[in-house]
Amino acid sequence: MNKLLAVLLFGSGVLLGFSDFFSPDDRIPVYMAALILVFLPLALVYNRMKLQNAAEARLREQWNEAQSLALVKREAKSKIPKEYPRRESPTAFEGSTKVGAVRSMAALVRKPALREKIYEICDFADLVLETIRHLPCDTPAAVVFCETQLTRFTEALERCFEMHRIEDGSRARQSLIDAHEVECFSTFITVFKRQQDTILCEGLKGNKGQPQHYNTPSVSP
Repeated sequence: MNKLLAVLLFGSGVLLGFSDFFSPDDRIPVYMAALILVFLPLALVYNRMKLQNAAEARLREQWNEAQSLALVKREAKSKIPKEYPRRESPTAFEGSTKVGAVRSMAALVRKPALREKIYEICDFADLVLETIRHLPCDTPAAVVFCETQLTRFTEALERCFEMHRIEDGSRARQSLIDAHEVECFSTFITVFKRQQDTILCEGLKGNKGQPQHYNTPSVSP
């Protein structure tokens, strides 16, 4: 970039030097040519740098989001109560079926950012389902998670497919829609995280220290 600026300044200096050979009235076009020579390439360079900085900022944002998500997933995994044997849970089985269906639908999503976000939510949902399997019984909060929240997750993806069937020629508008979709789906992780806490609160209430008192069969992971 320094070399480009040096060339631009040298070129403008040469043009201004030639202006001494012209009358004052003829110098105006020369000055205008010098300004164009200097500022037009500089504007192009500035725009390129602006786009590059925006891309780098987006990469940093994605990296921070990935680190934050990894931390949230580790926290969710650590909350799974290992003191209770893993059991067959009808509610968790229903939820697992819904998550599997969403994963199959996500494979058809053409937008990589949205597709990856949906996979991330599915992975987090699996942790909540595993939490349900490690509790003595299916609590009301577990039923709400599998029957209501996972259903809403599925419906949100179905609405995305409906929206994408409507063609929109505006790239700027489409990019805004893409960013809004990813942001909206990200809220599901927050909702699932809170629901896991509620499930644990209900499932462990009155059962601490008594993991043996329930009649559901245990199975290996």
